[in-house]
Amino acid sequence: MKNKLSMFLSFLLVMAFVSCENSDFRQLVNDEDILTIVDDEIISLKTQDEFDGDAEASYAMGHKMGFGADRGENGRFSDCASITVSSDDFPKEITIDYGEGCVGKHGDLKTGIIVISMSDTMLNAGAVHEVVFYDVMIGDKSIERTKTMTNMGLNADGNWVLEGASTSTVTYEDGSSSSRESTQSKEWLSGFGTEEREDNVILISGSGSLVNSEGLEFSRSITVPLLVDRSCRYIKSGTILLEKDGEETIIDFGDGECDQWATVTKDGETKEVDLSKIIETEDETDLAGELACAGDNCEIK
Repeated sequence: MKNKLSMFLSFLLVMAFVSCENSDFRQLVNDEDILTIVDDEIISLKTQDEFDGDAEASYAMGHKMGFGADRGENGRFSDCASITVSSDDFPKEITIDYGEGCVGKHGDLKTGIIVISMSDTMLNAGAVHEVVFYDVMIGDKSIERTKTMTNMGLNADGNWVLEGASTSTVTYEDGSSSSRESTQSKEWLSGFGTEEREDNVILISGSGSLVNSEGLEFSRSITVPLLVDRSCRYIKSGTILLEKDGEETIIDFGDGECDQWATVTKDGETKEVDLSKIIETEDETDLAGELACAGDNCEIK
């Protein structure tokens, strides 16, 4: 009997500790607007990264490829993606056609067409390219996007820099959507001008605004440049600041390791999140897959 009582009391102590921990955690995440905007931000970054990698590989391909070239089986894209070029000369258009279903480098199913209009090879300073999405989907998410980037030449560190602006909308399977407008600067640390995407290492800076899937508007700024290594599925480092009505939420992607962990900080409280549970599960978009919310009630899973 004493052993059973001791075990029961130990259980109560553990539950009290967990309850206290959950109470502290709710102070960070019981605002569904914050949960939604963090998920929207991470999902949007992931989808942009997936398609930007293809577009970056096409820069060098567009410089080399001739009229009507089809480079579907090129080692840079999946063999189900058809890559064609409109002309031998500039300006020209590169069309990436994922057809009715094309599995990307990281196992993501992509459909639709991306058209990239190039004024000159992106290997030359001053070149401009415009990207437009047509009926593009990744998994069960529909992506509308337009982006214009200009090659600004070499910076003081000898790295190529592209700057521009974009607008995008992600529509989810349930019909909800999130949208954003942003200005962006990309500094190539390596891989600029090669057809491979895995050797691209890029620092991304910028700011803008976004509307989450609940219709609420936030300002967004990259306070520490995002380190994107195309050989890694996740952003390696950098921080994003999201603001609304004076409240701040910070997403920190870490210290440069290729892993799925990031932290979210709000009101001085920080929670570690598993990015893989957000971006790799099509039917779950709650915070790191660890939190289930119904109305104002949230519980740890």
